Amino acid sequence: MTNDANANPSLTLAERIADTLAVNGVRRIFGVPGGGSSLDLIDAAADRGIEFVLCRTETAAAIMAAVTGELTSIPGVVLTGIGPGAASVVNGIAYASLERAPVVVFTDAHDQTATAPPHQIFDQPSLFGPISKAQERLSPPDGATSFERLFELAAAEPPGPVHIDLSARDAGANSPAPSPWDRASLPVPETAPLENSSELLASARRPVLIVGLQCRHDERADAANTLADSLGCPVMTTYKAKGIVPESSPLNVGLYTGAKLDNSVLAEADLILFCGVDPVEMIPGKWPHSAPVIVLSETPRLAWPFEPDIEIAAPVAVSANYLAGRSSASTWTGEEIGSQKTRLRDIVANSAAAGRSPDEIIDAAAAAVPTNARLAVDAGAHMFSAMSRWPASAPHDVLKSNGLSTMGYAVPAALASWLEQTDRPAVAITGDGGMMMSLAELSTAARLGANLTVIVLNDGALSLIDIKQQRQQRPPLGVRYSKSDFATAARGMGCDAWTVGGQDPLEFALAEAFEANGPTLIDVSVDPSGYRDQLTALRG
Repeated sequence: MTNDANANPSLTLAERIADTLAVNGVRRIFGVPGGGSSLDLIDAAADRGIEFVLCRTETAAAIMAAVTGELTSIPGVVLTGIGPGAASVVNGIAYASLERAPVVVFTDAHDQTATAPPHQIFDQPSLFGPISKAQERLSPPDGATSFERLFELAAAEPPGPVHIDLSARDAGANSPAPSPWDRASLPVPETAPLENSSELLASARRPVLIVGLQCRHDERADAANTLADSLGCPVMTTYKAKGIVPESSPLNVGLYTGAKLDNSVLAEADLILFCGVDPVEMIPGKWPHSAPVIVLSETPRLAWPFEPDIEIAAPVAVSANYLAGRSSASTWTGEEIGSQKTRLRDIVANSAAAGRSPDEIIDAAAAAVPTNARLAVDAGAHMFSAMSRWPASAPHDVLKSNGLSTMGYAVPAALASWLEQTDRPAVAITGDGGMMMSLAELSTAARLGANLTVIVLNDGALSLIDIKQQRQQRPPLGVRYSKSDFATAARGMGCDAWTVGGQDPLEFALAEAFEANGPTLIDVSVDPSGYRDQLTALRG
């Protein structure tokens, strides 16, 4: 997409890039700049009203860009310096790759004509090759056109990151306006006849519907709910799809990951219908079900652990609405569906803790939080309680790293959420391990004045790994440590903070934190003793 500025023949390549970003609705760039093309891009973007958000780590910057892309469907943008900056951003770009988030990552590059030792220089495109849809070094003669193509490629199904190497010399050189290019070169999903599924669907008496991350767009979410209502059957959502079918719906029985607990629902199905699910959302393992499977997907031939009986690779909204108009022979009763919902919730409850359980903390936070708040959840044992108990009624009400399941996710994800919607408070729930990985971004939150509350479930251990270690009857080596004082650290970085001991009342700290201006943190001691039973119930 171009604008009138492209008529100016004297614009630099960085300015051409910034024009494309501006006309496509990009409002901010995240990153830790180097001294090369980063500076040209920051200046050109600022001239066009695009904010640069300085982050403390490249990984956090990439997560913030990726979450921005997920929330808006417009590729998020992150930039880094050459060498160590490029290497440090990889985890966040892996998140974007596995979790289907549209992102453009710029890395400073050396001047190809320079005669210098290989200081900080390695093959950056090869580094990003396995985790990006395309890698390209831009140069002035055709760089503006190439960037338009790469930007649109990042958003094309399945969305993902594209990597761009750019040197300071090339960024600052004059570059022609973008030329017309063949948009047919972008990937177009193959289509399969919808009629094939009608007979199979019409004969099903016990169908189960699973809704996934592709349905987070409003049109697809509406279609998924229409399909659910027409089937009148149990509905499960993946972690990334939590809230698409409101959890208040009598049809929503819980979350699907492909683990032991949620597979118990599918064991009663005579037809399993995946709507917008990506296999990356499923825990790896052998597929245990014999019921026929219909897959509705934007993308054909994904890596399913089974052979779909019918795969409809077409716009999911069209497919779901079509099937919603077919006859359904479902015999599920409201009582049966409600019983499944209660059973799943009761089994996943963390009831073995002698002290303050994670369930208590999640329930108290959910009761105290402003009604329009959005939650970001880190990886770790606490996620089982957070994901099962926190209410959600719309797409993106809860943000979670699922395909990569990276720690250190919740704080930058919540920050990105608040930046995108400053009228919507953000809450990050993390363990002490994830907090250590993102601690520096509290200073970013303070600098921005973010309406962000971080709740740290502090037990002095990498509890999820600790549990796995125990189950393998290994000694507790490398996963337990002294508790850190996160409240003091947060105050040192400009946040209001509270420490809540195991016997201290939690409600006061929650009320104070949610009423405060700017970022806040609650460091709350949690009893981890129930995690092992919880994991066993969930995954066996």
